[in-house]
Amino acid sequence: MKKSKIFFGVLRLPVDLAATMAAFALAYYIRPITDLIPGVQFQFAQQQLPAQEEYYKLALVATALLIVLFSFYKLYSLKKNLGLAQTTFRVIYLVTAWLMFIIAYYFLIVHQLFFSRIALAHIWLFTILFVMAGRIIIHIIQRFLLRFGIGQTKVLFVGVSPLADHCFDHLAADRKYKVIGAMADKMESRKIGALKIIGTLDQLDQIVEKYEVEEIIDAEPNMKEGSSSDLLSFCKSKQISYYFIPDVFRMQFSNVEMHMVHDVPLITLKQTPLEGWGHIFKRLFDVLFSLALIVLLIPLWIIIGILIKLDSKGPIIYKSRRMYKDRCFTVYKFRSMIAGAERMKTELYSENERSGPLFKIKNDPRVTSFGRFLRKTSIDELPQLFNVLLGNMSVVGPRPHLPEEVKEYKMHHYQVFAMKPGITGMAQVSGRSNLDFEEEVKLDSYYIENWSPILDIKIILKSILVVFRADGH
Repeated sequence: MKKSKIFFGVLRLPVDLAATMAAFALAYYIRPITDLIPGVQFQFAQQQLPAQEEYYKLALVATALLIVLFSFYKLYSLKKNLGLAQTTFRVIYLVTAWLMFIIAYYFLIVHQLFFSRIALAHIWLFTILFVMAGRIIIHIIQRFLLRFGIGQTKVLFVGVSPLADHCFDHLAADRKYKVIGAMADKMESRKIGALKIIGTLDQLDQIVEKYEVEEIIDAEPNMKEGSSSDLLSFCKSKQISYYFIPDVFRMQFSNVEMHMVHDVPLITLKQTPLEGWGHIFKRLFDVLFSLALIVLLIPLWIIIGILIKLDSKGPIIYKSRRMYKDRCFTVYKFRSMIAGAERMKTELYSENERSGPLFKIKNDPRVTSFGRFLRKTSIDELPQLFNVLLGNMSVVGPRPHLPEEVKEYKMHHYQVFAMKPGITGMAQVSGRSNLDFEEEVKLDSYYIENWSPILDIKIILKSILVVFRADGH
């Protein structure tokens, strides 16, 4: 999911919070000054309003309740944005229901009417106005940025058909999308439809790289058997959203989501549940978890650093280049090998015990005495908490791989890039270095397709057991 889409989606939450608190503040301020209806005066005494401290405590609790209510009714959905009319109707409906709940609470629990019914009416009106004003401002900013291509989603069609042309007409009229064109079996000029063929299917990889395609719409009704599966695998390997325009014979997939582009149905197969708020939750958990452990383990950092220096010459921290998608980043570990270990790797490659692109020797002669303990307990990986804090890694995820290993990947191996690499993961707690590479990829793919916060917690708890069992191999 695009960072701009996530940013503006998340921005709605603090804007709604500020709007609701502002509505409470304004209602409190103007109640002694004016009534709701101009020219109609109601009796009012200052004592009807509670003290500011009590009032704003109520405002905070009520605002939190409204945010929860908005969340439950998908007003913070990152996948689908409601239109302005739908949003307005839903906000009015939910704010009204929210206000009825507050009145019921005062009447049934506190056993009194709300301290000022006019102030309550003000709160209702201002909350609706301020929330909608905030959402309209966000929408205007998004539309303005789209003029410069910021936030646009780049779409490529595979195949051409009347439905593809119909879908293209609607997408081309929407600034949120930039349609690159279509791929076909062969280059040809089309007399019908505005969707242009820009390349053949065997050029798909080059076109995707050239135009940085983010979504592919499979619109070929007569695609050869197996071609759709190949295209889906290609999209997974490149972390591209895959949609297809369905016909009767192709509606055999499970675990799908349907989207409508006006009257054209699009089906998408989800790569991972880690989309939208799942991504935000995981990142928030990563930051809090890594920060807490870094602080709690300060004595351990010092002790391990001293023991590494006493055991062998060289730096305390070992830096290694790892790859995620198309970029490299530095992974931090406690040094567990002798100085110059990388230069010895070529000489030892014939003793590699792992299948696939990974390199592993059970009794690696490069490992130091204390390093064996660090590896067996997995303590050598603790500095990766700083990688998590920096955003290069996650606490739980696929294993981070070396650039030379990634060069040997087959297409389906790239599926592991759908999620940030992790300190621990499904493969690490299910056999660790005893697994061959294909089994590891299968476990990582399962994790990616079935991610949940509960699954992360289970993996973390299993990882702790692995450390206590010293089951590093």
